[in-house]
Amino acid sequence: MNKIAISVSGGLGDIIELLPIFSKFQGYIVVSDLYKELFSLYNFKIIWWEEKRSELENIIRITKKIYEIKPQIVYGTYPNGRRINVLLALSPGKKIFCDDGNYNLKRLVSLVKLSKETYPIKIPFEEKLTYRERNSIIFGITPEYPFEFAEIEEYKKESEEFAKSKYALIQPGAKYKTKAWDITKFIKISKKILQEGINVVFALGKEDKEEFYIINDNFRKEEKQDKVRIIFGESINKVISYGKRAFFSLCNDSAVAHITGIAGVKTFVIYGYTRYYHTAPPNSEIIRLDLPCSPCYNFANGELTVKKECKINIACLREISENMVWEKIKSFLYKNHRFF
Repeated sequence: MNKIAISVSGGLGDIIELLPIFSKFQGYIVVSDLYKELFSLYNFKIIWWEEKRSELENIIRITKKIYEIKPQIVYGTYPNGRRINVLLALSPGKKIFCDDGNYNLKRLVSLVKLSKETYPIKIPFEEKLTYRERNSIIFGITPEYPFEFAEIEEYKKESEEFAKSKYALIQPGAKYKTKAWDITKFIKISKKILQEGINVVFALGKEDKEEFYIINDNFRKEEKQDKVRIIFGESINKVISYGKRAFFSLCNDSAVAHITGIAGVKTFVIYGYTRYYHTAPPNSEIIRLDLPCSPCYNFANGELTVKKECKINIACLREISENMVWEKIKSFLYKNHRFF
């Protein structure tokens, strides 16, 4: 039976969440070529959405390919987005997907009425199932954790060598800065971790230049002593190798949190306005303020809308204290770390 999974909406963290499911999936996967580096280590059958081409060109080309494959079942991964919904609507075969119920003008195509037979699974968005739980239901696949990420040998050896001493993986950046906890608080926590005899690896994306300069200025001595390493704008596969060998991680709501959680590493995730009950990775401990208005995030409208409309300057994230985070980490350390 030919099957196709359409997964061309969502960020890197969403795609990483799907890897344990895709590893068991027998079929084709439609995914953005932004993630070629990640998928290069797996033997998946992939149809690439080419980001340099127009949306119309991609839709026409991919739809033709789908008709050539003649799938009996076409899956749409959650959260559904405009690209996924267009391809679902145009595809042959039985559709299995989850409608998240969130719309804006750019996603009007989500309202395309399909027959009842195309809705064999429709989970109400308000149900508190995580992203991975919903996709597990959609695909009928139970993912296995910890997930054994494929690795590049160079990064594997490098991280294994550094892992001879315990280290924490710290991820203080974010693509959308409204999701990032205060960098100065991350630095203070990192210094406390070092004082406990645990090394630190910082994982930063290309968009985290400001955070890189601040961290570099604060840990020059520790870098020279090889107690601190900074991964800045490098391969996601390098982050994976360091992430899976960390003693624990402290992250914003991000792809790095999903990497360490899926790998079975204790993961502390700092949440603000996003729906933690939908996106929290496995093996994670959520750190958040339970404000009446939080979480408020609407997937369709996005992070920029939150920044513009929030009347309390994203206090749900800004007012999480250094002490609140440190107490969580300290409790974990005193249960799992030998200090002498």
